[in-house]
Amino acid sequence: MSQRRVLGADVCSKGWVGVASGPHATAACFGPTIRDLLNVAAEDGDIEVVALDIPIGLPDTGHRLADELARKAVGPAGSPCS
Repeated sequence: MSQRRVLGADVCSKGWVGVASGPHATAACFGPTIRDLLNVAAEDGDIEVVALDIPIGLPDTGHRLADELARKAVGPAGSPCS
């Protein structure tokens, strides 16, 4: 397990969601802005690495296959930001 604290984050309609992980804990967090998300995530220790989910290329119409498959796998427990 890494000794660094890292944060993976993605934006949604209500703000930013993330998962902070480190040598002692993993926790989900939310903030209306990226700065708020970073502050919440840092409550358990300094965040050394931040990874943002940014799609490279979006379709002009329809949905990405990856998004459709993820929605199918997650089902009704999907995004809390919808």
